[in-house]
Amino acid sequence: MYYGYNDEKELILADEAFIELLGFNSFKELRKFNVMDHLKFDNKRIVIQQDFQKINSDFRHHEIYGIHEEFYLVELQDIQIAKIKSATNTPIKQLKTHYQDIYLDVHKISGEIGLSVNDYKLYLDSFIDQSIIDEERLLEGNDKVVKNLSNLALTLKIPHINILLLKIQKLSHRERMPLIDQYYTKLALLTLEKPENYEDENVDNIFEEDKHPNEDKEEVLNARFSDLLKNIDEKESDILDLDDIPEVVNEKLIQSSTVKKISLDDVPELPISYNPQTAADELNLPVVLIEEFVDDFIEQARHDKDHLLTSYYQKDLENIHELGHKLKGAASNLRINELSDILEEIQFCSDYTKLEDLFVNYWGHFLSLEGYMKQLKRT
Repeated sequence: MYYGYNDEKELILADEAFIELLGFNSFKELRKFNVMDHLKFDNKRIVIQQDFQKINSDFRHHEIYGIHEEFYLVELQDIQIAKIKSATNTPIKQLKTHYQDIYLDVHKISGEIGLSVNDYKLYLDSFIDQSIIDEERLLEGNDKVVKNLSNLALTLKIPHINILLLKIQKLSHRERMPLIDQYYTKLALLTLEKPENYEDENVDNIFEEDKHPNEDKEEVLNARFSDLLKNIDEKESDILDLDDIPEVVNEKLIQSSTVKKISLDDVPELPISYNPQTAADELNLPVVLIEEFVDDFIEQARHDKDHLLTSYYQKDLENIHELGHKLKGAASNLRINELSDILEEIQFCSDYTKLEDLFVNYWGHFLSLEGYMKQLKRT
C-alpha cells in the first residue's frame, strides 16, 4: 500500500488500496481531502486522522529520482485501524474493501526453492523495491524490466504476476496503464502472515479472470524461453544471424532424396556433464533461477521435438535451421555445452543425410540432461 509526495508536501500518487483505505473512490477525491494535512508521524509510525477512523501504520520511505524532479514514496506496513463513533454514539460501519490479501506461505515456498526464510524475505523486498523503481519503464513496456521482474516473480512463486507482466508488455501505453495499476495493487496486497478466514481459491477475484488459461500458459512458456535467447551477459553477441548465412542447400538433393523415418522413442541416454551452479556463477544469478530456466528449456525442447521431426519429413531445412538456432541460443546461455554444440551443427547442417545422426545424438544428450534435473530435484 503506497502513496507519494513531492518536496512541496503535495500528494502526487497513491495506489488503489491506499485510496480505498481512506474511503475514497478516486485519486481526485483523495487529493481534495488534503490527506497530507491529516497525516503526522508519531513514535516512528504514520498516523492518519479522519472523522470516522484513525489509521496507525509502520512505514518504509523511498526517495525516487525522476527526469524532472525527485519525489518520495511511502509504503504502509502493519496497518492498524481504529473506528471512531459518531457524536450520536452510532458506530460507523467499518470500511469494506473488495481486496483480499495475497498470502505467500514463506516457510513452504522458501523450502521449495532452496532459500532460507530470511533470504526469501530479502528477495521479496528487493522485488517490491525494484518494481517501484521501474514503474516508468513498465509504462513503456521495457523488455528488460519485464524480463527481470518476471524472473524474480517466478523464482519467488508469486501467483499470476507473470501473466500480468506478459500482458503489460504486449499492450499499447494507454491499454497497459490499468494493468499496471493492477500490478501495483497486487504488490500492495502481498503478505507473509496468513489472514483470518483466508480463502485460497479467491486470491485473484479482484482481477480479471484468465479466460484462456492454456493459451496463457503457452504464452508464458514462449515468452520465458525467448528471454533465454537474449544474451544474459552480452558475451555471445557475435553469434551470426540466420539471415546473414549464405544459402548452401542443394535443392536437387532435397527434392530427390527419400525421407527416412526417424524414431527418437528408444534413443539411449548419452552422458552429459552439466552443473547449474557453473552457469549461476558465470551469470551472477541465483542457482534456483538457472534451474527454472533449464526446466523451461526442457519443456520447450520436448514441445519442439515434433516440430523438428515434422520439418524433417517435409524437407523443410529452413525451419530445422530456425529451431536449431533457437534451441542452441538457450542452451548456450545456460552453459549446456554438449547440447549447444550439437544444436549448432543442426543449425548449419546443409546435408540432409546427416540429420538423422544429429537428431539422435541431440536427443540422447537431452534425455541425459532431463534425467539429471529430475534426480537433482529428488536430492
